[in-house]
Amino acid sequence: MDVQTLPVPATWPIPPRLLRIIKPVLPYLDLDKRPDTLSQTLMATGAAMGAVGLGFVFYMLLTEGHAAFNTSSDMAWGAPIAFYLFFLLGSSGLSILSSVDTVFGVRVFYPIVKRCVFLAIITLIAGFTILALEIGHPFRMLWALPLAFQIKSPMWWMGVFYSIDLVLLLIKFWLLHTRRWETQLTHVVSIVSFIVCILAPGTLGLVFGMMAMRPAWFSPIMPMYFILTGFATAMAMTLFVTSMVPRARVADNHTRALYDIILPRLFFVTLLAVIGMRVGQIITGLWSNYEGLEAHWAMLQSPFFHLEIWLGLLLPTFLMSTNWFRRTIGFQFLASVLFMIGIFFGRLELLVAGQKVPLFKGYWVGFVEYWPSLTEWMLVPAGFGLFLLFYGAGRWLLRLYEMPNHAR
Repeated sequence: MDVQTLPVPATWPIPPRLLRIIKPVLPYLDLDKRPDTLSQTLMATGAAMGAVGLGFVFYMLLTEGHAAFNTSSDMAWGAPIAFYLFFLLGSSGLSILSSVDTVFGVRVFYPIVKRCVFLAIITLIAGFTILALEIGHPFRMLWALPLAFQIKSPMWWMGVFYSIDLVLLLIKFWLLHTRRWETQLTHVVSIVSFIVCILAPGTLGLVFGMMAMRPAWFSPIMPMYFILTGFATAMAMTLFVTSMVPRARVADNHTRALYDIILPRLFFVTLLAVIGMRVGQIITGLWSNYEGLEAHWAMLQSPFFHLEIWLGLLLPTFLMSTNWFRRTIGFQFLASVLFMIGIFFGRLELLVAGQKVPLFKGYWVGFVEYWPSLTEWMLVPAGFGLFLLFYGAGRWLLRLYEMPNHAR
């Protein structure tokens, strides 16, 4: 294919040399069509949020260094770690959701598989970006992670599993994008990806759950809690993006049933499971008299805790509890957004509560005070800006609506 015949609009001011470099990728992109209004809005909003957030954080890190974060020896892990948890666990949940058909053969989920794989990739990228901005020398991971061999550390395994997860997701998306949905290679990659996307959030839960010196985190159910809430986040993200699809454009009855019945009901059941586990965690923490669990009583006074429970769990559960609410696109959108807001602040509350009681001291010396700095808060528009920018570009260029012909 000659440079002049590449599928790029003639009005695009792309130099011929750059076109030759990206030539192998161009035939797989829908460059011959203009982005719709929603895609343009998502890309413009995401670009603006990302530019403001990343620009501010880079400036503060260059001028003040890590002192721009309000962390200390008593509060070593600040808000960026919580934001990182939100995106990584959501990515794992999306990987699990995308495996329902490619691994278990439940074909009713075909219409969302490619979209979920892409969402898993971009949420993972957003999470890694936030982590890279939080740690001092992110490029040290390139040699320290594979060569350190700290096999007794769950944090090391977490890094290994999530790195493998990203590679497998990219391979899986490429196979789907090139219409190799049901080949043996796709099936094998999907199975391995499913196993890894269970191990990754479970190991991330061990990072917290194995910390005996932090009683508010120390728990054998922490890995399961991370896996379950990650799947709930994935359900909310999926409802968020499918609620943007006009139902008039959904001609296939199976796809319409998936959007209007199956996904909302599955989200409702998942919310009930999260509420059950969360209630058990709260009651156990308040009942116990072990040293360090006083943080659970302090948590009751936190605005983040109440945002998580009332706004993020109970209200979305109510909205998804009846067929009329579940079938209404506006309520699907509202319930998904409310849950993502609630679980976002729930991650932050979990992180702060575990460090409320000073290490090697006790609550009698006073709880550790912490509030994220402006630099830390600016990681929020940075992360969500990248998410919206990439998703808008994906809607435009990557045919995320695709599924096998026999599934239509």
